[in-house]
This record gives sequence, C-alpha cells and structure tokens, in this order.
Amino acid sequence: MDDQILVTHYRILKLLYTEESVKTYIVEDITIPQQQFIIKQLSPETSNPQNLDWLRHSFFKEAKVLQQLGRENDRIQKIVAYFEADEEFYLVQELIDGHELAEEILVGFPLREDQVINLLLEILDILFFIHHRNVIHQDIHPASIIRRYSDNRLVLVDFGSVQEMVTTIVGNLEYIPLEQLQGQPQYNSDIYALGLIAIAAIMGLSEDEISRLQSQKNLLTGEIIWHDRTIKVSQELTKIINQMIRFDYRKRYQSVTEIINDLQQLKNYQYQPQKLQFPRFRLIFIGITSLLVALIIGHFGQWLRHINNEQILYQEGISEYQQGNYQESVDNFTQTIKINPQNYVAYNHRGDAFYRLGDYEKAQADSSKAIALNPQDANAYHDRGFAHFGLGKYKEAIADYTKAIKLNSQNPYAYYGRGLARVKVKDYQAAMRDFNQAIALNPSYGLAYYHRGLVNAQLGKQKAALIDFKKAEQLFQEQGDKSGYNKITQEIKALQK
Repeated sequence: MDDQILVTHYRILKLLYTEESVKTYIVEDITIPQQQFIIKQLSPETSNPQNLDWLRHSFFKEAKVLQQLGRENDRIQKIVAYFEADEEFYLVQELIDGHELAEEILVGFPLREDQVINLLLEILDILFFIHHRNVIHQDIHPASIIRRYSDNRLVLVDFGSVQEMVTTIVGNLEYIPLEQLQGQPQYNSDIYALGLIAIAAIMGLSEDEISRLQSQKNLLTGEIIWHDRTIKVSQELTKIINQMIRFDYRKRYQSVTEIINDLQQLKNYQYQPQKLQFPRFRLIFIGITSLLVALIIGHFGQWLRHINNEQILYQEGISEYQQGNYQESVDNFTQTIKINPQNYVAYNHRGDAFYRLGDYEKAQADSSKAIALNPQDANAYHDRGFAHFGLGKYKEAIADYTKAIKLNSQNPYAYYGRGLARVKVKDYQAAMRDFNQAIALNPSYGLAYYHRGLVNAQLGKQKAALIDFKKAEQLFQEQGDKSGYNKITQEIKALQK
C-alpha cells in the first residue's frame, strides 16, 4: 500500500482506517515536498451511469461548498482538493496537528461544569458559522472535533454530508437523531449530537456508554434519562442539555443562537461578583417603607398571596415537566406541597417527575401519598405501578395497575404497564391479553405492538411476532421514535434469520 500513487501526485504514506465503502489515508503531495494531507476515498454503492451522474454532480457541488467554508473560517478543516477517478470519489483534506476531543472526555473523569460550558460555547461558535452558510454537519461526535496544538482551539472536521451522499453510510449512530436517520436532517440535528457530547463530558462516558444511554429512554415520552443525584451539574445546565436532546426536533432548541444566549446568561450568573451593599440610609429608608406596606396589606394580603403562590408554583411545575425539565418540576411541586400539604395532584405530578429522573423510590412514595389523600385517583395507582416496576417489584406493580384499571378501564397505558409486569413474572398469556386491550384502546400504540411481538416470539408464534414487529416499526417511524425504530429493526432481522 505504501508508495502507491493516487491520481499522479498523491503518494500514500499510511492507511489510517477502512470502513464499508470508505478508506482514509495519510498522503503526501509529491509536487510539494514534506506536505501531508488526509485523503478520503469514497466508493459509491451504485454503478448505474444515471446514478453516477447524479452523484458526480452532487459530490462536486457539496465539496465546493465545504471548501469555501474552510477558506472563510480557520476552525473548519480545509478541503484542499476533490476529484473523481475510476468511478471513485476523493476528498483531499488538511491534516491537522492535534488530538481528538475524545481524548479530553476520559472515562470515569467528568469535566467540571464550567469546562463543559466553555466547550459547548466554542463548538457552538463554529456551528453558528456553518448553519448561517446553510450547511448541516450531520456527523458531530468527539472524533470529528480536533484540538489544534498550534493555538489550542477546536476545529470541526469530517462533515458527514458528502460521505453519506456518495456511500449512503450514516455516521456515528450514537449521536444521530431519528429525523436524520430518516433522511430529513435539521439544523438542530447537530444540536442534538452536541448535547450528547455534553452529557459524555459531564458524566465521563465512553462511546459505548453513550450508546447504552440511548437505550435508557422513558417508555412513554422517548426522552433520554441521563441525569441523577450522583451527577454534579446545576439545574440550569441540565435544563439546557435536556432542551438540546429532545426526542422531537420541533421541541429542541431551534437555533444555535438560543443555546449561546442561555449558556452566556448561565455563565454570567454563576461568575458575576456580589453586588455592593446599599448605603446605610437607603437600607433604613427601604426598611421603614417595607414595614408600612406590610402593615397596610395585613393578614388578608398574606392569605391571598398564599393561594396565588400555590397556583403559580403548580403551573410552573407542569410547564417545566412538559418541557422535560424534571428537576425544576420537582422543585416547583415541592414548594406547592409546602404551601398545601393536602394537594394530592402535586404529589402525583412530583412522583411522575421523580420517575423520569430515575428515582423510583421517591416516585413510589409520592404516588402512595397521593393515594392516601385521594384513594379514588386512578392515575396515582397507575404511576405507582410504574415506580414499582422500576424497583423490580412486579407483583406490587400488577396489583397497582389492576386497581388503576378498575377505577378507569379506558386507560391503555395501565393495560400496557400490567402487561410488562406480567411478562416479568412469566405470565405470558395474561400479558398477551393486556397488550391486546392496550392496542384495542389505542391502535397507534407502537410499544404495545412491540411487546406483544416479543411475547408472541416467546410463545413460538414467529409469524404473529413478525406482523407485530412490522406494525411497531411503521408506527415508530411515523412517530419519530428513533430508539424504538432501531430496536425493532434488529428484532425483525433476528426473527428473519
């Protein structure tokens, strides 16, 4: 391989790595001594002349755009040349003297919050530039970001758009959202990938662990569950990261600018110096004024604020929960409960938030309190069922789902939850009946089809399992459930072997 000449003047020095349809080399230009580059050799999956004509046109058009980006911004890897030879496509790229960001995200050694914020701001600055040039990177992960030794700055490399166009190979699946897998990348698909990098940095996770994190999704919402009490990160940064990795791209940050603004506000808040004390006479004046106002308002005003605060905090808790900011939701419901300890709905909602944070014991405790305050609350039994399931208490979960169904027989999620618990205790026939009822009540319930398929497979009914899996695959794709879609495609492949 060494000393092989590519297209008359690039000598191969080393094969860096080879993937399906893609080979990457270190080369030197024999016309420019001591000048080394990276070459990517892209092999199309088609030999059809018409398709090749389209690829040729698209490849040269996209490569020209990327080349211009590198010329305008020195924090984007430069495209030195691009060409076609023998129906293979080549990108000649700048060889950057530096190390991958992956080398800074060490397993078991989380970065501090201020380091993660600075890291995000630096990368977002580059994304701001490319997005304003109407380009989506499409393959952001720790290996596509290089720390350049000459100035210690981050450089964005290996845009996924060209490679995917020629080879149809999608980049690193761990960092790619569903809409991109479906061939509809959005600008905030890059934001999603960057959010996962932030999680890897703040938790000290390897790429394999990020891949496993993708499977830790809430069964009902599809959102990744990553934050728990052991992670040292502020509520404010948690909220920002959650907004970056929302399952539905329409609910994510819509632009890089929004994240930059939120991060800058957080950074300024965290590091701003304490304000100077007021002069003494102003303090005295303010104190006297406050006392007079308090006397005028009196007891009635205090009672009115008491009621209003409860409603305000409760509504804020609901709002934070709907945005996926579960810790903030917990905090608001906790304040609501302090004002009114008899508010069983607040206990119920706080239990939901604890469940999504992975704190199943607190979720179970809050649901139990809601049940004690209102024994006719079907939702509380349903929610406690999921908490018991999370704790591995499957018989208790079945009892709670059964009670929830008795109080409200039209809730498909209670049947689904009971079906999951019955699978755990190997009562497959009863589980099948529950999944059937969940589907009857909600024909678009992809997870119910998926788990019914698993039960059919367990019972040896391969044909019925395949029908369920294909229906679940269709629904997951239509509903934008990336995790479910990936999982079900693997099940289908395994079943068809």
